[in-house]
Amino acid sequence: MKIYSISGKGAPWWVRLLTVMIGIVLLVGLFFFAIFAVVIAAILGAGGMLYLWWQRRKLRKDQTADIIVTDYREIHRHRSPFDRDQ
Repeated sequence: MKIYSISGKGAPWWVRLLTVMIGIVLLVGLFFFAIFAVVIAAILGAGGMLYLWWQRRKLRKDQTADIIVTDYREIHRHRSPFDRDQ
């Protein structure tokens, strides 16, 4: 088994090519993961903002709801003047 130096001096062309290809795959994978994470964070943030907006809208709507005002009358039982208060 041969051991090659990190600098790449003395390594055959296929080892250098393989090293470069693995590095490119890792770099592309890192960028893909970073972009995926940013997109997911943006979607979750937009969903959270939409939820907060909806709750504030609901609270404002409840505060400005019309109050129903109507006439009323009290209904009392008629008592005979001969009834004692108990």
